[in-house]
Amino acid sequence: MVKGELVAVRVTGTSGQPHLSWAEGALLSVPHAWLRERGFLEDLDANGRCAVERALPALIPQEASRVRLWAAYTEKRPIPLRLRPWFRMVPTSLRNYTASRLGRWQRRRIRHWAMFPRWPLDLSADFFADLVTGESSPFSAGPTPVVLTHDIDTLEGLRNLQRWFLSLEESVAACSTSFIVPHRWPIDHGILMDVLDRGHEIGVHGFDHSNRTPFLSGEKQQSRLARASDLIERYEIRGYRSPSLLRTRSLMKSLGRFYEYDSSIPTAGGVFSVQGTGCGSARPFVIEGIAELPVTLPRDASLRFLGYNPTEILRIWKLCAEYISRSGGVIVVLTHCEARFSGNAPMFEAYRRFLDYVADSDHMTFSTPDEVLQKGLGLSERIEREERAQAVPRSGRREKELVAGAV
Repeated sequence: MVKGELVAVRVTGTSGQPHLSWAEGALLSVPHAWLRERGFLEDLDANGRCAVERALPALIPQEASRVRLWAAYTEKRPIPLRLRPWFRMVPTSLRNYTASRLGRWQRRRIRHWAMFPRWPLDLSADFFADLVTGESSPFSAGPTPVVLTHDIDTLEGLRNLQRWFLSLEESVAACSTSFIVPHRWPIDHGILMDVLDRGHEIGVHGFDHSNRTPFLSGEKQQSRLARASDLIERYEIRGYRSPSLLRTRSLMKSLGRFYEYDSSIPTAGGVFSVQGTGCGSARPFVIEGIAELPVTLPRDASLRFLGYNPTEILRIWKLCAEYISRSGGVIVVLTHCEARFSGNAPMFEAYRRFLDYVADSDHMTFSTPDEVLQKGLGLSERIEREERAQAVPRSGRREKELVAGAV
């Protein structure tokens, strides 16, 4: 199936290239032009599939970043944001009921809105990155890092973080990063200091959670970002996450003045708040001059919106974590501590069981954003330098056997 210029591709073999073996059997998305230029389209059978094994010209770095940035931005305002003045007039109970019905309907339509990135996980960009470099990911050699993060949307969420989530994480020798909204609800600095004193980290979660900042002019964006300066200095904040994971190119350009990294781009964003967006990567990279730590596991809000129950969510998290681990990626978990998301007994139990799963694993380890970025950005920065320099890549690298087909 072609979405714009992307074609679904099934990898059936990797021609003895160990750094690509993680992708065997995976359904990935590649640019239609890339297939056409290399003659794959000529081999399609009547069912739209082909098996190919041939030596191909080496890839250029732009082909890897092109896939990664294909749906990385959310430049168009989501419908709820455009309808906000009228949306607020609808009773909360009716909004929740409508959202529940809509989410379950969208769950039955996954094949329609999740062509790229595919739901619940799509690592197409990482496949291309490995083709470009001819090397394995820097995270392939050791245990897979698992980074725990929370979006704290309300004071209720902050209190639940302190009461329940921190102790649970400490019981498995993990620490988390909690992203706080600076200008919407009264911040309890006593709790934030306790979070910091216990070895956890604080990040900034937008401005007032109205989802307007990404769509403002660059000057207004920077004005809003600057108003969190006191919070940044007080709690040694290094990271930012945009509410609802809404991000524009202009926002990314503005963030570098205030933060060391961003974590607003999902690997596969699902249906909320903008359908079919994400970077198709589970590894850190550099975008518009700032380090990006993608949200790699499906986040609790999207899963709940689509009607998955806690047992199903735990199973999805485990399956995605194992695939990310095989690919040489980083597992980044995003949960909310409010009762309507993960701050209720069934979801909290699912979170606890996932942490136990990681703690008992021999190939995963809890980590922090700083540790991940220090290890993982070298390769991304090298690819970025090669792109800027228009370097001629190595030749003689063999492609793999592919089966390309409509799905």
